[in-house]
Amino acid sequence: MTALTRRKILCATASAVMAAVSAKVYAQHGNMGPVRPPVRLTDVSVVDQTGTTRPLEELLRERVTAVQTIYTGCSSVCPLQGALFGAVQDRMLQARTRYPIRLLSIGIDPFGDVPSALREWLASFNAGPGWDAVTLAPDNVDRTRAELAGRTSPASNIADHSTQVYCFDHYAMLRWRSADFPRVEEVCDVLGALGV
Repeated sequence: MTALTRRKILCATASAVMAAVSAKVYAQHGNMGPVRPPVRLTDVSVVDQTGTTRPLEELLRERVTAVQTIYTGCSSVCPLQGALFGAVQDRMLQARTRYPIRLLSIGIDPFGDVPSALREWLASFNAGPGWDAVTLAPDNVDRTRAELAGRTSPASNIADHSTQVYCFDHYAMLRWRSADFPRVEEVCDVLGALGV
């Protein structure tokens, strides 16, 4: 199976799953929508797909960024999340915004989400230069997941990780949390609004 065919299958599956999420589920989701006041994450060091260690805040500054949490060993929801970002990437290539758009997949399995695994994961979704993946250090996983979700503590099992998308403005401030499995159009609309 070619990468393009696999990607089309994943996109179609992701669209079907996202369409199946009812309005009732969206309405019952606790921490979604605009984040008021905006939140700055605790700045932690991350390792990206090239093996470079950088501050997370550096990746979030000067761009409008959509963030998702994944782990490369996941075979359930993470491929759907990758397909979602693939579709967002395709649409946002045509966007004309004041601030560049970045997609950032944050690996929450520091022992499995090594740079080579992150590179393979990105390649499986034809990630372009505006889509990066990073891994958190073991000591920072729980805190960063909790801050993203707006909770005091994350789910204890990484398999129960969020399928929300988190959007940051060019000042590295968290401005919006989606419901689980957001629609592509919804993420693109938020990125476009933050990018003006």
